Amino acid sequence: MTRKRLQKILILHFLLFMAILAGALACKLSGNALLFSVYEFIRDMSLIFVTLAAAYLAHVFQKRANFLQSLRDEWREIVDTKSALVAYCEQPDTQVNDFVEARRRISQAIDYMRIVYKNILESDQYIGFYPYEPLHDMRRALNSIDPRKRNDITFEDKRVVKRTIVAAFLALRENFLEEFDLQEPTNPVTGSNRLRKKISNPK
Repeated sequence: MTRKRLQKILILHFLLFMAILAGALACKLSGNALLFSVYEFIRDMSLIFVTLAAAYLAHVFQKRANFLQSLRDEWREIVDTKSALVAYCEQPDTQVNDFVEARRRISQAIDYMRIVYKNILESDQYIGFYPYEPLHDMRRALNSIDPRKRNDITFEDKRVVKRTIVAAFLALRENFLEEFDLQEPTNPVTGSNRLRKKISNPK
């Protein structure tokens, strides 16, 4: 369950309870016997209402916790994959088996996303858009130095691919981690240097 959906549910519950309270108060102050009986019904059933609402919200927060855990697992997979691809590109001498393993890692990370998010605008007619295209950018960059298709790959080619992979990872990180509501630490230990600027194409 995403943060946006959780917020909608909480707002809806708040508005619903406010409406019930306002309705109960109006019924009590109306002076009408029938409406006063409605107030008494709401009062008598209030414990059940609160219990049901609490049970549903507990279910909602459990789904949110499970979703965040899935996101954490997927993020660890993405970080491990990026590190494996960068390590591959930093080796001047690699074998076909090394490329196949790196290719397997990125394909695995892409498919693992399926247990976290569905495609954007997916329907019965359309596949939709992959939610985090930078992962595919990393895959495409790696495929450009496939030793099974090229025998003229240089170390400089790998360095270019490495920069592309890191840039794609940074673009992914910028948006993927927003779901976690990350906060600054209460007692940070920082360096004395100036703030570093964000870069879009690291060398």
